[in-house]
Amino acid sequence: MKKLMSLSLALLATSAMVLANPPADNLIYDYEQHQTLKSGTIDYFIQSKNGAGAKNNAVCEDGLFFSDHYLAVFDGATDKSGKKYDGKKGGRVARDIIQAVFQELPPNTPKEEVLTRINQKYQEFYAANSDMDFEKNPLFRPTATLIWYNFDSNELVAIGDSKARIDGVPYNDGEKLVDTLNSALRVKVIEALKLSDEQIAEKDLGRDYIMPLLQRQSEFQNNPDAPEAFQFWAIDGFNIPPEQLRVWQFDKKPRVIELVSDGYEEYPANAVIADYETALESALKNDPMRVKNPSTKGISKGNYSFDDRAVLIYRAR
Repeated sequence: MKKLMSLSLALLATSAMVLANPPADNLIYDYEQHQTLKSGTIDYFIQSKNGAGAKNNAVCEDGLFFSDHYLAVFDGATDKSGKKYDGKKGGRVARDIIQAVFQELPPNTPKEEVLTRINQKYQEFYAANSDMDFEKNPLFRPTATLIWYNFDSNELVAIGDSKARIDGVPYNDGEKLVDTLNSALRVKVIEALKLSDEQIAEKDLGRDYIMPLLQRQSEFQNNPDAPEAFQFWAIDGFNIPPEQLRVWQFDKKPRVIELVSDGYEEYPANAVIADYETALESALKNDPMRVKNPSTKGISKGNYSFDDRAVLIYRAR
């Protein structure tokens, strides 16, 4: 029994070390990047909401992955619990787990198996942080959205609100109801208090007001027993019913695939990273606190944007 217990503790320690030090993703932040695949070219850009720099890169909660078999963009959810794990917020933990899984993913892995592998990594993390009952306390689960394209099966799969535009057609553009309601309430508070952009950047009383609701909405996450109108599905290590996956099947490989986190609010006219950045700069200038286009958060003082952002563009040869 002692040997078995020692072995279990060693495995937990190993899991903790693996997750604390995920495989290097080799991404280059802050600058537009260009690479090639066997079947086409890749352009990508990724940056923290805090702006450029190595320190900010280390806390960026968006991620992306590309290979001859997969394209993926994933977005760690902004933490609302205040808890950190080895210095990392939950959104970064979620991002690192997904990154590690895609780096080890065999070609043409079925979507159900992709989720199984991600959930297995999560369960290793949860076992290594057993002071928390993550099943009963969903607020503390590291959470992310994920969208990916499988080149071998010509299939697009989405969980959460990261989105895609494929050959000019947008996919997965909807907003979950809890976000719509909370965004509207935040803006209502800001307008009622007549807060200036400067005051909101310093202390967003609208977001403070809705924070209890943002925390409670975790009770609807991956919860089939929650009221159906409020249910939403996300990567957090717990089961997502197969019928809740958003899946699009394509007859042939598209010419242009754009995968985008919600750090970009709109698609530009052209599938060009410079145009994504120009559109974002315009949005930040015209509505930095995201009041005209309601959201649950604006730009905090000292930050460049309201959220981390990642865009991945594939062009077939």
